[in-house]
Amino acid sequence: MTERDRGQRVFGIYQGWVVVIAVMLTLAISSGGRFLFGVVLIPVTEEYGWSRAEMALAVTISVIALSILQPLIGILVDRLGSRRILIAGVVTTAIAMIPMTFADRLWQIYIFYGLLAAFGFAATSPVNTTALVNGWFEKKRGLALSLATSGAAYGQLLIIPVATAIMVAWGWRASYYAIAIALIVLVLPLAVLFIRDSPARIAAQNSRRAGVPDGPKISLGQAVRTAAYWQLSFGMFVCGVTMGFTSVHMIPYLTDMPEHSTHTMQTTASFAMSVVGGASIVGSLLLGYLSDRKGHREILTLTYFLRGLSFLVLLAVGSFIPGIFIAAIILGVSWTSTTPLGSAIAADIFGRASIGTIFGFIFTAMNVGSGVGAFVAGLDRDLTGNYQAALIANVALGFLAAAATWSIRMKPIEIPDVTRRPDRVEPALSRGVGD
Repeated sequence: MTERDRGQRVFGIYQGWVVVIAVMLTLAISSGGRFLFGVVLIPVTEEYGWSRAEMALAVTISVIALSILQPLIGILVDRLGSRRILIAGVVTTAIAMIPMTFADRLWQIYIFYGLLAAFGFAATSPVNTTALVNGWFEKKRGLALSLATSGAAYGQLLIIPVATAIMVAWGWRASYYAIAIALIVLVLPLAVLFIRDSPARIAAQNSRRAGVPDGPKISLGQAVRTAAYWQLSFGMFVCGVTMGFTSVHMIPYLTDMPEHSTHTMQTTASFAMSVVGGASIVGSLLLGYLSDRKGHREILTLTYFLRGLSFLVLLAVGSFIPGIFIAAIILGVSWTSTTPLGSAIAADIFGRASIGTIFGFIFTAMNVGSGVGAFVAGLDRDLTGNYQAALIANVALGFLAAAATWSIRMKPIEIPDVTRRPDRVEPALSRGVGD
């Protein structure tokens, strides 16, 4: 069945592409709400007298909650469909933004951002959105997923500078109100009107409910006994650590520099984050293109090397503004490629039939790393008065992740095929569903 046959057209466009556009916008604004935490970190801590480590602990709580919630979201998606969960996530994220404006106790920040907003972030995370987009495409699935997931990069490219401008003009609370209004007024109607679960996905859900067994596939227990699983998980952890520093502490790190005025460095920092977002769009497409020709492992190794190099450049240039933007470009090129390339390697080794479960657990390592990175960097700042140790750690971790990825054995795991003689096995890769 072709994509045209499987769904209706909206305004003359295949509905799958309408879903992609809606997901892209949803991720842009919801991720803007997530990155907004780093934008308002300094004014909030100064207003209430909290330390940055205390404030950043909310991010740690959030990613721990995400790590717990994302498997639950996967179960709910299978039972209720992606559309309902995505809409619930949009509404929850919007609701969580409002109490952030009047919370005057740390425990309130921990609850509203660390727990309530975490559900919204989980419901709009790749666990849900990639399942949603996957169902609508066959031959153009890669392009569709790349475009949809680029929404998070657009959130950095567009939402953060706008939120920063709103904060400078009307205060940090106005930034939270703006995100909440955008989610309710713009994203929610778009999701309700245009996002639909694909007919193919609904049919697969019905088959599972009817007890139709899947073909042979690698179990999670088998995967965790391989070196590749832990090498990929370590890479995701490093990705999370470096992203945690960037999303929460990059703006404060640059704003702290005494060589320029606070206004100059705040503007520089916000535009540097936008450059990261813009470069990530180009980097994702470029590295994805190269990976099809040079190998997924080789290009993911390059990605982690660039991640470590970006922090080395940032450490070396100090307050030299052109150097800061060079570091931002290198960081951006490596920013969004880790997830699709890591997923591709996991599929190559463990097979596509079990990629959802296995890569779901591998992806959780990134959430844990993000929480660790945000908290440890804040602790470094509180104890030493700077972020030097955190930057050095990010450099070392990036290069270590590159080495771990390069050493992955790209050999598909073989599993018994119960439909054949028990003494015969075949590679896990061949057991995946064809494109």
